[in-house]
Formats: sequence, structure tokens, C-alpha cells
Amino acid sequence: MKLATKLTAIALGSALVLGASACGSPAPAESGKAGGDVTLDWSFWSQGDEGNKTWKDLAAQVTKEYPNIKVNLTTAPFSDYFTKMQSQLASGTAPCIVSMQSLRLPAFAKAMTPIDGDLAKAAGFTESEWESGALKALQNGGKQFALPYGLSTMVMYYNKDAFKAAGVAEPKDGWTTDEFVAAAEKITKASNKPAFGQTFSDLHMSAQLLAYNGAKPVSAEGQLQMTDPAFASAFSWYTSLATEKKISSIPASSSDVPWGEQQFVAGNVAMAVDGSWNIKSNVTDAAGFKVGVVSLPQGKDGGGTFSANSGFGISSTCKNKTEAAKAIGVLTNAQSQQASAKAGNLPARTAAVPAFIEGLKADVDPKNPGYSEQVAAVTKKSSEMAVPFISTNNWDKVTKLMAQQFQLAFGGKSTPAEALKNVQDSGAK
Repeated sequence: MKLATKLTAIALGSALVLGASACGSPAPAESGKAGGDVTLDWSFWSQGDEGNKTWKDLAAQVTKEYPNIKVNLTTAPFSDYFTKMQSQLASGTAPCIVSMQSLRLPAFAKAMTPIDGDLAKAAGFTESEWESGALKALQNGGKQFALPYGLSTMVMYYNKDAFKAAGVAEPKDGWTTDEFVAAAEKITKASNKPAFGQTFSDLHMSAQLLAYNGAKPVSAEGQLQMTDPAFASAFSWYTSLATEKKISSIPASSSDVPWGEQQFVAGNVAMAVDGSWNIKSNVTDAAGFKVGVVSLPQGKDGGGTFSANSGFGISSTCKNKTEAAKAIGVLTNAQSQQASAKAGNLPARTAAVPAFIEGLKADVDPKNPGYSEQVAAVTKKSSEMAVPFISTNNWDKVTKLMAQQFQLAFGGKSTPAEALKNVQDSGAK
């Protein structure tokens, strides 16, 4: 998949820009009894032909490991997946194994079973074997509701060639927001075009605001807090990058959710915030310049970076929870993670990370020297700083409001305070 297409799909998924109605018939009920031969339904959003084949092969691995367990994988387009899941839960036909996105978890947690106690044991789950940031994103109320299949934190990508041409030293982990702004100003002046790709995508923008002063758009209790003083201050600073400092390129319209990362790939900006899921594809597919990656610049009261992840959990209506836990254990075990790492996916298990780094050394470093070393450092740093992104139960609505209102603020057509108040007033209803 070409990066521009992949970025669009990911960004739209991250921003949860949905609206399609549920499609297809209800999933068939699971069969068998606990301890005997069982067939477990597993639902997943489509990963494309190659991705779907990978997961079907892993489903077959479950049966090799546990001959009494068969896993039946069904997929749906991402735009339909969660709407369909809601319908299945309402009708009591939800699959036993549920693929879950962390931004959706607050709305679905009550319909899922925590993977703890005997279920954690059945899944072979040992917390110390995983990257902490990957696990945190799929927790709710302090409980683990799904085991991740990758590590997804927000980081900063930058164009090494653009930094060199402007005579600006490349950023290093631990850099500050002041250093970020200074670099952007110099690159903007040297290139005569904005250095930073701005966005209103929930994770991308909010992670940078968190790094600026610890601001969060949603409280720990899941309540929208767009007008919170810290968030208002951070958003005003972020907006000023375009309206006052003139160092950022802003989305052309409210539909341009993945603007920043797309402009980066096109070579139109020198820096953009994006997810760690693109750590390999950015370098592999972005032609014409060398790419660097670094942790997000932190302000005086910076709060790290947001993590958002996807993984596999168990529906509360599942009749064979122990078998489901065993199946999830196989889908996320060391062997599966190693295979995923070799395919270029940043793994959630610490033991599989070296395989991913070695893959970068072989595939990327020859064209982009030192990249694998950067990735190793930023993977460790971003995981340590990761804060799970908490969303509201109506996050679809909120993200659409954000796109509409923030695009106006970035363009100077409304004030930051007005934009935040409009989102808060409508989004909190």
C-alpha cells in the first residue's frame, strides 16, 4: 500500500470519521462447550488482501496450538466495523473475539470482559513482556480489556534534507517546544514555505498539546474539557503557529484530516506529527528525501505523548472465554509478534522489537544511515512517556466538530477560544 493511501486510512481511522450504516448479517453464534471442541467467531476491520491473509493464517495457528479451538475470522470495512459491532451487541450476536481500537474502548468497555486473573493466565499474559505504552492504551478503569498487536504512540517525523539545507541541527530526543519553534522558523525562512504540517486530527494535534503543557481534551472520567484552561492555553499556542508565526501549513478544508502527514510525505513541509505505525513505511515510501524520527518536543510542563492502539479482547457475551483468551494468546504471542515485526510493523512485545530494528538496519539504513538507531531510541522514549488517549462516548461527533471549528481557527476566521467553546457546547451534549 502506498504511504499516502495508508496515511489517509490511518488518519481517518484515528479521527474516527465514520458515518456509514451497519451492513451485512449478524455473525453466527459461537459453538461448542467450554473444555470441548469450540468454534469462536472473531471480527476485525479489513486489513486488505495481504493483511487479511496474515490474520487468517494466525487464526489457523490457534488450531495448531489448541486442536479443540477453531477461530472463524470475518472482516468488515473500517467505516462499517464499529457500527456493525454496536448492532451485534444490541442483538446478542457479538463475536467472541473482538478487535478493538483504544479510542473506541470507552464506549464498548461495558460490553467486554477484562483480561485478568485466570483469563490472563490462559492468554499467557505477562505484563513485563510488553511495551508499557502499548498496554496502557487498551486499558480502561485500570483494567486490561485487550492485548495489542502493535505499538502506537505519536512521534515527530522530520525531513533531514530540509534541516541540512537550512543549516539547522537535527532534533534529538529531549528537545523542547522552543527548539521546535526555532527550527521551524529557520526552515520556513530558508525554504520560503511553512516548515510544519498542522492538523486537527485528534491524536496528532492533541499529542502535541499534551507535550506542550500536559493539556488533555478529555478528563480522566471521560468528560469533554475543551475549555479547560490548560487545553485552551495549549490550543492558542498551537493555532499561533499558523496565525502569528506563519510557520505551519494548515488544512485546506475540514475534510483534510491527515493534512500534516500528507504534506510531509509530499515534501511540502519539513516536520509533521504522526503515529509510530508509520516508522517503516514513511522511509520506505517517501521518495526524494531522508526521513528522521524523534520524540515530541516537550514544553516546561509537557506531559509526554499520547498512545492509541488496537488489539483483541473478549465480548462479555462470549460463552467460551477461556478458549477465547487462549486464542488471543496465540494471536499476540512472541512468534506472531516476530512475524509482524519482520513485515515492518512496530511490535508491542519488547522481545520482538530487536527483530523490527534489525529489519530497519537491513532495509532502510543503506539509504537512510542511522535511522534504525533513531527508531530504537524513540521507541523506548515514546513508550516510557506514553499516556493513553481517553475519548468520550460520542467521539465521532466530537472529531467532526473539531475539524469544522479548528480549521476556522487555524485560518484566523475565529479565535481559538470561540472554536473551543463551540466544540465544547455541542460536543458535551
